[in-house]
Amino acid sequence: MPKQVEEDEGPSQEWLASYADAMTLLLAFFIMMFAFALVDEGKFFDLKVGVVAALGIPDPVTDNSDSILADGQGITPEVGTAAVPSSDVEVEIREKIEELEASGGEVTPENVLEVKELLEQRFDSIGAADFVEVGIDERGVFIRFDGQVLFRSGSTDIADESLGLLAAASDVVSVITNPIDIEGHTDNVPTGSRWSSNWELSAARASSVVEWMIDFGSIPPGQLSATGRADTRPRGDNNTEEGRATNRRVEIVVRVDGIVDEAGRVVADVPVIDPIGDDPAEVEG
Repeated sequence: MPKQVEEDEGPSQEWLASYADAMTLLLAFFIMMFAFALVDEGKFFDLKVGVVAALGIPDPVTDNSDSILADGQGITPEVGTAAVPSSDVEVEIREKIEELEASGGEVTPENVLEVKELLEQRFDSIGAADFVEVGIDERGVFIRFDGQVLFRSGSTDIADESLGLLAAASDVVSVITNPIDIEGHTDNVPTGSRWSSNWELSAARASSVVEWMIDFGSIPPGQLSATGRADTRPRGDNNTEEGRATNRRVEIVVRVDGIVDEAGRVVADVPVIDPIGDDPAEVEG
C-alpha cells in the first residue's frame, strides 16, 4: 500500500482575524471623523449632555466649562458659541444670558417677557421649539414639557433623548435667582404600574427633574421644589385621548413676585397662556 503524503496546509491564517478587527476599527474611526465634520449643533449639544449624564460629572454645558471630562482640555471651547462656527443667533443668546446674570438674575414683572422670549429663542436654536411650550401666567414664567417627551409611559426615569431639552432650559434657568417649582401632572386614568396613584407618579416625575437640575443643571437645591399635581390641573378634556395627552406634562415654573395685582390680573402687558387652553390672550395691567 503506497504511503499517503500529507498535504502542506501552508502558513497559518489566524492573522486574518486581527486584520479584520483592525480594518473594522479604522472604518469606524473614519465614519466618526466624517460625522464630526458635519456636526449639527443641536445634536452635538444632546451628545455632550448625554455623555455627561452617563459619566455622572458636573455638566459643562450649563456650567460653561471647557471639557466633558474633569481637568480635560475639551473638544470644543464652549457649546452654543463654538461647537461649530458661531452663528449670530447663538452669540445673541449667550449675550442675553450673560446680561441676565450680570443684572442679578432676578425675573420681575418688568423683564418677564424678555426672559420668556429668551427661553423660546434657546429652544428654537436647538430645533426643539415643537416639543416645548413657554408661557406666562399668574405663577410667573413656565416651561411646559409633554409628559411623553421626558418620560416613558409609567416611568419616572428621564428619557435620554430629552436630556438636551432639560439642558437648554437650565442654560437659562441656571442664572435665574427666583424660586423654581417643578410640577408633575397626569391625566385621570389609573397608573396601572408600580405607582399606587397618579399622585405618587406625578410627584416622582417632578422629583426626577429636580434631581437632574441639581446634579446637572447647576441650580442650588434650596431654590427648587417638587410638586405632584396628579389630575387636579387639567388643560384638556380627560374624556378624550387628545385631552388626556395634553394633561400629561411636566412644568418648570419660575416664580415671579408681583406679577399679579390685587384683582388677580397679570400686571404686565404680556401674552398669558390660559391654564385650560392653548390660545394666548393679551391681559392688560
